[in-house]
Amino acid sequence: MPAIKHAVLLTMSVLGAYLYLQVPVLRQYSLQAFALISCFYLLLQKRQRGRIYLILPENSSANLALINFAFLLLTGASGSLTSPFFAITFIGLFFLALAAPNAVALLISLEIMVFHFSLSIAVSNNFILSTGAISNLLALPVVMIFYLFAKDQYQKAYRNSLLVDAEVRELNRAQSDDVAVAEFISSLLNRRLPMLEFLLSFPDKNKSAIASEVKILKKDLNVLTRQINAKNQAPKENLLEEVEIEVLSQKKDEK
Repeated sequence: MPAIKHAVLLTMSVLGAYLYLQVPVLRQYSLQAFALISCFYLLLQKRQRGRIYLILPENSSANLALINFAFLLLTGASGSLTSPFFAITFIGLFFLALAAPNAVALLISLEIMVFHFSLSIAVSNNFILSTGAISNLLALPVVMIFYLFAKDQYQKAYRNSLLVDAEVRELNRAQSDDVAVAEFISSLLNRRLPMLEFLLSFPDKNKSAIASEVKILKKDLNVLTRQINAKNQAPKENLLEEVEIEVLSQKKDEK
């Protein structure tokens, strides 16, 4: 999904939550709205992927925007930066870091900062935030950067594991090539050459048989050569994709 689409939908969720909380009639039902949206989100996930405990969206900005909207309603209506539920904001940031591109995740974390700052400064005395509120506000970008760093390290470790599996598969292919070459040489030494030697004892009488035997030998050698070249010319990226598909398939079967 394009990063611009991620950014637009998630920005709309932040803006929508802010506008919702500016309406007093709607604000008093924020907790009920949070519960309703959360239930709808879990049912949506259940319908899309079949398991309700899989809560992280997969390539779905709409799902991520929905749960982000719910989290912002809960924290914004209960005190924003001083909310007893403020810790849930870090769960929302975790979802963002995993499911959105890095640039989009940083952008939305800054928008969430502005969201909480705007709500908190509006109800503060003399437009001054408490130390705890400032600490919570500054923690948002720091936590997001930490999440993105952890995601980057995980992705590198995951790719390295795929490279190891791909190298093992490449080694197995090389061993299979060695076996094929050994079988060809064994067949050549044990059957083809003795046959040719026998036929060459009477070359004039066995011209057609010798030509046929040489033709079969060339054909088998060409087949073996093409198989080895095809394996050697296969791009490593394709091999990585094959390994990743197999790993994901195995995990799916285990679940």
